[in-house]
Parts: sequence; C-alpha cells; structure tokens
Amino acid sequence: MSHRRLILFLSDVEGNLTALRQTLKRVCEAVDLPTPEVKWLESPPEGLSEAGWHAAELELPPAPGRKARKSEQPFLEEQLDAMTQALAQDFRDRALGIFVDREHSYARTCVSGPGRPSKAVEGEVLDVMRQAARWLDVETGMLAKLFGGGNAARNLLAAAVDFGNEPGKPMPPPEPDEDDRFVEAKLAQAKVYMEQYLGNRK
Repeated sequence: MSHRRLILFLSDVEGNLTALRQTLKRVCEAVDLPTPEVKWLESPPEGLSEAGWHAAELELPPAPGRKARKSEQPFLEEQLDAMTQALAQDFRDRALGIFVDREHSYARTCVSGPGRPSKAVEGEVLDVMRQAARWLDVETGMLAKLFGGGNAARNLLAAAVDFGNEPGKPMPPPEPDEDDRFVEAKLAQAKVYMEQYLGNRK
C-alpha cells in the first residue's frame, strides 16, 4: 500500500463516477494539473456505507523531491479543499477529502457542504483521522484500517485506543527536518527585528 493516499468521501452518490471525474477535471484544469485517475474503493470498510458515504481514491503521482517541493508547481494533494468544495457544489451534498502521507506523519482533511464554508484540519495523522471520523460519523479505527496498512494500521489503532478517551492529551511533536529548522530560524530572526523596532519606537 502506498505511503500517500487521497480519498474522497461522497454522500449518496449512487456510483456516478463520470460526474465525479468531470468535477475533478474542472478543478485540476484551473491549476494546470492533469486529471488524476479515480476509482471507487473496491472493498470499503464496514460501517462506511451504513453512515451514508461512498469512497473514491485518486491516483497520486510519485512523491515530489525536496527541490520540486520548493517550485511553484501545484500538487494534487494541495487541491483537496478545492475538490471538496466543488464536489459539494456539484452534487449538492456534503463531501469530505483526506490526504495521508504516512512516511512524513502528515495528514489533511477538509469537509464541505453546499452553500457553507468548508472546514479543514491538518497535522499528525491520528489527530486528523479523529476529526475526519467525527465529520463522517464513523469510528476512528475504521479510517486507520483504510489508511494504515499492516503494522501502521495496528499502531494507529493502538494509539486510538490509548488516547481515545483523552482528547486533550497532546501528541509528541514530529522531529524537525531541514525546512522546519529554516523556518524556526527565520521566525527567531523576525522576533529579534520586531523587538528592535518596538524598542526604537519608545
């Protein structure tokens, strides 16, 4: 199973994959991205259809390298909010999308409804899955199975059990990488400049 997955959850769609592709094509063309392949999940988890959801997975291109990430070229997963907003508008019902990058312990979810502002959450995979599960009205463990795969799913499920009754318990922050350290240094520098500026105004 891929480390990176993007799955869209659509309310009461009745298998209309053609309409789904047309909506995605419109969103992608607006940012000069090729329209991705999309397919219904072959074996959706139990409880998903009972909660009134259909799930479709988008085929993501290989993960971009660090240099590509710093270019101005948009990436498919960055259009998650636009996709869910467009789907909610076109299908006149709620739509939710989740992007998970297990390799970097990052996830983002966005939910949209027709005529309503969308809501989005990003961060640690488990935290994002918890919120997505609340919006979908399903168990967090169900999403963990869907996105985890093998040992990762067991780890996520164990964490969901361990922290399930303690929503206020903070998760340990991920180890900072080169980009994080660069941003932290810039923020520290900006803070010094601001303090100097405020000091000069007195």
